[in-house]
Amino acid sequence: MPWLASTARTAYTSPIMRLFYDVPYNGLKRWLEERGQPEYRADQIFEWAYQHTVGSFEEMTNLPKALRAKLGEEFTIGPLQPVAEQADAEAHKMLLTMPGGGEVECVAMRMSGYTSACLSSQVGCAVGCRFCASTIGGCERSLTAGEILLQLVSLRAAVGRIRNAVFMGIGEAFHNYEAVCESIQRMTDRRAMGMSPRHIAVSTAGVVPMIHRYATDGPPTALAVSLGSAKQETRDMLMPGVSRWDLGDLMAACYAFSQARGGEPVTFAYVMLAGVNDQYHDVDRLARLLAAQPHHLNLIPYNEVPECPYQAPDEETIDTFYRRCREAGLNASVRRSRGQSIDAACGQLRRRTRG
Repeated sequence: MPWLASTARTAYTSPIMRLFYDVPYNGLKRWLEERGQPEYRADQIFEWAYQHTVGSFEEMTNLPKALRAKLGEEFTIGPLQPVAEQADAEAHKMLLTMPGGGEVECVAMRMSGYTSACLSSQVGCAVGCRFCASTIGGCERSLTAGEILLQLVSLRAAVGRIRNAVFMGIGEAFHNYEAVCESIQRMTDRRAMGMSPRHIAVSTAGVVPMIHRYATDGPPTALAVSLGSAKQETRDMLMPGVSRWDLGDLMAACYAFSQARGGEPVTFAYVMLAGVNDQYHDVDRLARLLAAQPHHLNLIPYNEVPECPYQAPDEETIDTFYRRCREAGLNASVRRSRGQSIDAACGQLRRRTRG
């Protein structure tokens, strides 16, 4: 599997106080070998770090004391204390300061029978979607694989077991391709978090070349694409950072992904904006656009952001739009935003905390 091979080749260096979650399994084995430790210690350490979510190496009680001390000298581990934190019955949101600098959000969403984590891949975002708080201020940097995993570790420490993960937080995941793939490798590694790839989804605003790449050498997760509009001019206005690729290019890439993955549908996230993309003709355009594409259309009433000039449609408009989508043969559903009372939409808590 190419994505496993590429992450396995990650070079290991030994900077002072490196984030432990940035160390791949083979890198940890080499580190142990250089210090005269047996290879099986790597399995023990991974189990403590990823399955028990320990806050320090001292808690790894089946390791020799000297080894615990050496790990503590070179690596940092454990969940972060949030800069800001909000929770309601549906969601638990954290604002975390990353070890490499900058603040990102992550959210645990309580679904029916399981909990799903929404993870960030960058500090900020360069796509510039005009309806999203994440992009205000641009992109500061991409996160490391370890910093992505640290969000999941911190959420699990707060809410317990997390079954699903979606890369739909702050940042464009395909602008940080290698780190996202590496983090998924450890999420799905049975020696680490042991999550099923079928329970992970990577979201993109529509970076066409990277969709093609992900189809051939990416991990076997689901793919989600933020659509914005099925009208080219409207999509270009709403999502200027991906306007270089037209909708035909995007659909060709998504179709190639589905073909490479045995007909797997692509989820299209369609944020509904009152008076912008919620009219009868928008349904007709969607039906033509997705006619040949295996798909699930997720209709998402807008979670309003004070700095953005958009509003959510009223309930009657949402219901009518959904009904017409179904009548047009679209595999559509309405996804209600969770945690609206706690600023759970991408970038809102970060933006409000910054003032």
